[in-house]
Amino acid sequence: MSLLRVNQLKKSYVSADGESTRVVDVDDFILKDSEFCGMRGESGSGKTTFLHLLAGILSPDSGEIELMGKNLRSLSHSERDGLRASVLGYVFQTFNLLQGFTSLENLKIAMSFAGSTDHEIAIDLLGRVGLSKRLHYYPHQLSIGQQQRVALARALVNKPKLVLADEPTGNLDPSNASKAIELLHELCLEANSALLVVSHDEGVIQGFDRQVDWGIINHPANTSEQKNLIRK
Repeated sequence: MSLLRVNQLKKSYVSADGESTRVVDVDDFILKDSEFCGMRGESGSGKTTFLHLLAGILSPDSGEIELMGKNLRSLSHSERDGLRASVLGYVFQTFNLLQGFTSLENLKIAMSFAGSTDHEIAIDLLGRVGLSKRLHYYPHQLSIGQQQRVALARALVNKPKLVLADEPTGNLDPSNASKAIELLHELCLEANSALLVVSHDEGVIQGFDRQVDWGIINHPANTSEQKNLIRK
């Protein structure tokens, strides 16, 4: 059984003038247990919307998403939240760290959503990403590269079955970007997690054995009007 299966997935947005534009139209997509997949696509082409659908953050207009054999559309909001917390790790392009909490607290809060908190595991993982001396630093006290490493650790702290990463190097310089991708691969291998990374950066995608073109699996044309709508 596949870890993730998408079938006839569709999502549209309505602009301010009432025009509906379809941004996700994927007939079929499968990700196996522990598989690493890099998905390339232009900025503003709907990749983030696709990941939000997979994570249950957004609901599709139609179609099916099965995660570990469970149909997300058949679950209640609380059930989707619980599933996301226990089996999904998400790396946001903008990190989305909780600004009023330290590095360690950000990880422990993520653990609490999955039902348990282990202080030592959180400390150990922050050490693994090179932040053992930054446990009690707040996000604004960290460099961009350090914030990204906290975000990576937070995504892996519950040892998820699937990690979704949205342009994980988009805010990093080339040196830190390369280190972040290497670290993400390493952490996912150790946790036996599947990994789906979406990026417009060809250098990021080339490091994956399986590479997918978003523009091929997603049917809508990547028009400028569509890009503007997605960015709003």
